[in-house]
Amino acid sequence: MFALAMARLIRIDGMLSRTESIDGFHLKVSRTERGLYEEFLKTEEAQILAEIQEYFAEAKQKGGGIRFDQKTLWAKIEYRVDTWITGTCADKYLNRALLGRAKEAILHRVRNLIAKAIRESFGTH
Repeated sequence: MFALAMARLIRIDGMLSRTESIDGFHLKVSRTERGLYEEFLKTEEAQILAEIQEYFAEAKQKGGGIRFDQKTLWAKIEYRVDTWITGTCADKYLNRALLGRAKEAILHRVRNLIAKAIRESFGTH
């Protein structure tokens, strides 16, 4: 009986090894999701970071301090991420419905980029 239970645990443990973690993200993701996340970092992250920095540079130049309109900036970013994921899934014949955690991880990363840009705008690192 004990041997049978251990065999099941080993199989379950083997299944868990198919999930991977992403730095700073709280959920485990599949290899496909991690691959999608890494491709996003290679292809889109720099452009989004440049847009965020430009947004805060323009806001800083306006009088009265930085006015952060999160809804507008975040809506643009979220739309861009959705569009990128949809296009990439179509190109790679992936089911977008199965990649929800990849989108969450990407948006988590972008939130961290926004926070970093805010700190840099105020001169605190």
